[in-house]
Amino acid sequence: MMLLVAAAHAQQITVKNFGQANQFIPSENQLRDWDNEPCALVKIQGARIDSVSGAFEVVKHAAETWAYMTVGDRRLTIYKQGYEPKEVTFSSFGVDDVKGNKVYLMTIYAPELTKQRLFIGLQGGVNFTTNTDLGAGYGSAKMLTGFHIGANLRYMFSDMFGITTGVYFSTRGYKYSDVNIINEKGDFQFIDIPVLATLHFNLSDAVAVQVLAGPCMSMNVGGKIKADFPYTDDKFSDQYSSFQIGGQAGAKLIFVKHIALGVDYQLSFGNYKSSGVNVSVGYIF
Repeated sequence: MMLLVAAAHAQQITVKNFGQANQFIPSENQLRDWDNEPCALVKIQGARIDSVSGAFEVVKHAAETWAYMTVGDRRLTIYKQGYEPKEVTFSSFGVDDVKGNKVYLMTIYAPELTKQRLFIGLQGGVNFTTNTDLGAGYGSAKMLTGFHIGANLRYMFSDMFGITTGVYFSTRGYKYSDVNIINEKGDFQFIDIPVLATLHFNLSDAVAVQVLAGPCMSMNVGGKIKADFPYTDDKFSDQYSSFQIGGQAGAKLIFVKHIALGVDYQLSFGNYKSSGVNVSVGYIF
């Protein structure tokens, strides 16, 4: 099954101020670079960050991040998940470069990220379906290959639990022959609307798995039942109710939040007794 995720823009980190502080570096916290020159210390405050590039060494110190810089350094880059990298050029704050054994304070602001709850998706794939109500005593109906395509909407109540619905156009049917019926074929088109409870698990930063299950409502919009003997050329609505209800359960893998592969099983509880397996693939924009 495929989701089209509505991507949010990365947040911006703001540097509120930067400058030399009237502080000294305690001897136990002093550091020298590869040339045995004393390092400057930039204390980054105001928001927790993940990492810094451009520093000689980075140390997490309580709520601060300490970036040790070599003498003459003029910039560094701050990284925080969910935010664009922030390159800080010291001269923008009146500091041409840093001096050894000096302390500099940098205060940053990173607005609280709003978690994405609503996801829009597209999905398409192949169906393998049959009629489970045929063939008592004479074998069973064979599967017919069809397809489905449509859009869905997922809302997450928490990081793990949500609900998924959608609208899909699908083709389903069957093939059947026995001693009394020759070459009967049902080839139908439906509009499907599933309502599925969704469990979401992140296996890693790049891979997630989802498990989905719930009812599925179907409305027949076309197709016929044809047979060579006895001759049959009936619409679906001539033998079955146009509205069918069933169940659907499946799973999908989502790779790097952009590519999804899924499989699910569908079973009709209406007077058209069908079952089938749907295989889906897609790209998340």
